[in-house]
Amino acid sequence: MIMSLSLRQKIAQCIMPRISANEYFADESVRKAAWQLVSEYGIGGWCVFQGEAIATARMIKELQQRSAVPLLISADFEFGLAMRLQGGTSFPHAMALGRLDDVKTTYSVAQAIAKETRALGIHWNFAPVCDINSDKLNPIINIRAFGETADEVSKHGSAYIQGTQAEHVMACAKHFPGHGDTKADSHIELPTLPFDKNRLDALELVPFKAVIESGVQSIMVGHLAIPALDSSGVPASLSKSIMTDLLRHELGFKGIITTDALDMNAIINHYDNATAAVLAFGGGADVVLLPTDVVGALDAIEHAVRNGSIPEVRVEESYQRVMAAKEWTKAINSSNPARSIKVEDIDINIHEHQTLALETARRAAEWFGAKEAVLPMSKFKQFAAFALVTEKDMDAAESFLKYSAQLSEQDCDVAFINASITDEHIKEYQEATQSAEVVIFAIFVRANAYQGTIRLPERLEAIAPLLAQGKPTVAVLFGNPYIRESFPADAFLCMYSSSEGSLAAAAFHLFKSDEV
Repeated sequence: MIMSLSLRQKIAQCIMPRISANEYFADESVRKAAWQLVSEYGIGGWCVFQGEAIATARMIKELQQRSAVPLLISADFEFGLAMRLQGGTSFPHAMALGRLDDVKTTYSVAQAIAKETRALGIHWNFAPVCDINSDKLNPIINIRAFGETADEVSKHGSAYIQGTQAEHVMACAKHFPGHGDTKADSHIELPTLPFDKNRLDALELVPFKAVIESGVQSIMVGHLAIPALDSSGVPASLSKSIMTDLLRHELGFKGIITTDALDMNAIINHYDNATAAVLAFGGGADVVLLPTDVVGALDAIEHAVRNGSIPEVRVEESYQRVMAAKEWTKAINSSNPARSIKVEDIDINIHEHQTLALETARRAAEWFGAKEAVLPMSKFKQFAAFALVTEKDMDAAESFLKYSAQLSEQDCDVAFINASITDEHIKEYQEATQSAEVVIFAIFVRANAYQGTIRLPERLEAIAPLLAQGKPTVAVLFGNPYIRESFPADAFLCMYSSSEGSLAAAAFHLFKSDEV
């Protein structure tokens, strides 16, 4: 497309800040600041976060109407809109899809997510995760990955991308060159990938090579130090050696390169806003994602171009890729490129998507251990259920217990516990569950940003036998499946996901096992 923009305006097209419908509609100053970034500074797009789905669509429409150049809107919907917004379908996490190992289902799930994404006016989904979950204790990947092998991740990553892009929503393979074998969460600190190039070629890079071959439109570069690729210690997301030399030239990737969020601690603990933006853009990123100061990032990149630190050709290359993405996603109507604002009105069958989510979760579930000790649950007159939770997991735990109550015919006692449980409370629970004949432990430990671990607190493992009091036990793992290696239970039901469909499917497996 032909559009006459200044150098500064072209750079602005390559900067993508965050925005939340919750804040946008609640705070007039937030709203006016967003309008100014669009109308005065010409920012090229937004990444949406918390809010209700319909309110988010309203916000996007307002922002589009204020922009001279149609905006490219992105979001992180790995398992559906519900990952960030209220509303939309909550699908099983990637590891559930990998365990099911049906690429047609992975394609269908991704396509359904893309349809809901487009309906809100969002063009770009920062998914799928193409990291290999090589380290079971990795605190931030875990069930977000399709699996533990390059083959699993490659085939399901490719299927997810194809399903997404069938709806003209850009998919995004992340976190290049691989975040799966790291000990740290880059939201908290800068992880290091300490392997040589031969190992990276043979493992971490394999899924990324596969999805490039499959036609992925974008790749997100992670905040990872990789000495074998860049001896300076600079994160991959700021490294010319990794983004330009490796990804662009050696691997031949022609689509959009975006950084991971530049407001994460792996970056802000080591670089100021201007330095991070200049290194990222100069190193080969087409989209500078979530800088802490949007105008400051724009000023810094423009200054670096004008003083010759960044060649002007870099601006033109990235600008052209961003505009091509806007055309491919139909954000721009090529018949009237300058003023076209098109939020497609797609008829979504939410019921059909919810059915797909539930059936996928049901099929993906796996039993380990002596399930005959607890199944069929109908042989017991009463059960006790303990939900091992953090505050973040309360809603999910309540939903699981609600589904269990609806599907079971037995009397039940339930309790929510965490690592702060006292000896006095343990005694109270023992007395309250004396008549229970079987005990369910619902465990929600999973990868969360800024959490730093996916381990279950040792105290909870230690008190589980006290709560069970010698009765048959089943642990339902909605997150980290490796907890089964240490948790004291007779049987394990691994759901690989805490999505709404997975919560309902777990109750179905427990109380309607004869129908599974």
